[in-house]
Amino acid sequence: MGQSTSGNSSSNYTTKPAAPARPNPDDYESYVRWEGGKFAEGRFRYAIKGTWIRPRSKEGQHCVVKHSKASYTWKQTDWDTTVKIYKEAEELAKGFNTFSGTDRPVHFTEVVVVKCLYRKDPSNPSGPRLNEYCTTEDYLYGNFKKWVNNYGVCSDEALNTATTMPAFMHWSWYHTGGEKMIADLQGVRSDKAYTLTDPVILSLSGGYGATDMGVEGMAIFFLFHKCNSFCEKLPKPSVNDFKSQIPQAELRSCMQLVASVRQATTYTCELRLSVQVRVQLVARFRAIASK
Repeated sequence: MGQSTSGNSSSNYTTKPAAPARPNPDDYESYVRWEGGKFAEGRFRYAIKGTWIRPRSKEGQHCVVKHSKASYTWKQTDWDTTVKIYKEAEELAKGFNTFSGTDRPVHFTEVVVVKCLYRKDPSNPSGPRLNEYCTTEDYLYGNFKKWVNNYGVCSDEALNTATTMPAFMHWSWYHTGGEKMIADLQGVRSDKAYTLTDPVILSLSGGYGATDMGVEGMAIFFLFHKCNSFCEKLPKPSVNDFKSQIPQAELRSCMQLVASVRQATTYTCELRLSVQVRVQLVARFRAIASK
């Protein structure tokens, strides 16, 4: 609150401080406005509904702004791994669509990194902080489903009617020579396509961030995977290829984890196999995928 005088020094009055100047959307390639509170959340991020202002081709369309839960993201490059995962997932989806000849192709939303330039209500604790970097993508309309979680555990629907999802995972593993597998498959399904968001890449290198469950995720997937018409001709590890290499105590941990997350939207526990078991599985998975 400020105070000023005008003319007669005895007539004082108070005025509200000037509101912060709003940035000009035309100065930015991507510009969005969002609502105050989150409407969804995952293990690592909050999701807020918003509206595209720029580019003009999307002006007025709904979008989703996501920001980190555990810490604030002050550098644009902090989102590089996320952007990389989205791009690689889309490239893998294009390859799978060609391979499978599916009449309901798989696509991923495009993610854009934006900076919070203006907060309408700075006292509101919800939402990104001023100057924090966030991601933005198109809002998905329809019945949102999670068919596969971060650990590669498939829902009942994925096993029975949305069989494209586990087949896509199997193919991605084979296509990359056993080095990677797409997971955490979620989004909406229409009569014409699957449109997915927030993918995870499981890798033997462990280079895809905190959600990369590596060979453990791959092993859990193949422990329960039954091929369908899309992937039945692809090589895969059989249960005997790796089950006998996992000590019973660790195998029981696998089973307990799967039981606890089968219907969950995310996971709250992690499985890390011993170094010896990991080395054996990595070598075996690479050898089978290269056939």
